[in-house]
Amino acid sequence: SVVCALLIGLMALREGTLAAPDLTLLVLLALAAFEAIAPLPEAWAQLGATLACAHRVFALADTPAPVVEPLMPSPTVGGAALFLRQLRLRYHPKGPWALDGVDLDLPQGRRLAVVGPSGAGKSSLVGALTRLYPYQGSITLGGTPLQAWHGDDVRAHIAVVEQQPYLFDASLRENLRLACPDATDEQILRVAGLAQLQDYVASLPQGLDTWVGENGVRVSGGEARRIAIARALLANPPILVLDEPTEGLDAGTVAQLYKAVAAAMQGRSVLLITHRLGALATLVDDVAVMAQGRIVECVATETYLDRVAASDARPALTLAS
Repeated sequence: SVVCALLIGLMALREGTLAAPDLTLLVLLALAAFEAIAPLPEAWAQLGATLACAHRVFALADTPAPVVEPLMPSPTVGGAALFLRQLRLRYHPKGPWALDGVDLDLPQGRRLAVVGPSGAGKSSLVGALTRLYPYQGSITLGGTPLQAWHGDDVRAHIAVVEQQPYLFDASLRENLRLACPDATDEQILRVAGLAQLQDYVASLPQGLDTWVGENGVRVSGGEARRIAIARALLANPPILVLDEPTEGLDAGTVAQLYKAVAAAMQGRSVLLITHRLGALATLVDDVAVMAQGRIVECVATETYLDRVAASDARPALTLAS
């Protein structure tokens, strides 16, 4: 195209119908025209994926919100005590109750473990506390009903570190800044140290600019959970919920994560969700046992560990006899 434009332009220049500066513009115009249309094939190739994403986004945007936000601003409270009374929750109007009359107390600064098998209602409890699902009964945060709070404000007070935290296809810095968009690198590195990530970050050639991949495919399970802990610490919530923080990890990773969990608990009310306490028992004050959507008992950690030890010893005694 450039050669053709040049040949045609030279002929016109020789005949006197084109000025010399216009010849230069004609050649540059041929180049610029291709710069404008060059991205079109790639855009066409991505059109199907873009439309599929748009359909999912629009479907989500058109879905009625399950929880109605209050009209008034969230209340300002001085404490972070959390109390649940006769809490009930189900996911379908005619379905079974995932939570069926839960009573639970988490005073400010207290650390409580909720222990129970799969299907006991532990994850549903977290969903109700973070205002993701409508519920019946009463939840008060700082002496104020949770219904008076906007969802984002509740989740600013109650940070959840999930068993499988989601990491976006972005840099490590951007994934951490989700909790605090204005955080400086110094603040990010401080919480990374608390979450036992300092050696991991130092080993990365690009540091905080390292791309973690979609859903964290470029990091291990232990690293992903420590990133989630650092993200929660960056938000600096008064209440921290840890959902199975060590489940499915090897012993070495659990040891590192144990230090991160211990650092994250300092100065905060903590709700630890787990199947078995194990070494995490030393980090909590009380244990609530959950079964079939209810809290069946709530005892001091020492009492709970004594019962577990006695229960584990009974089969061995039977076998020996």
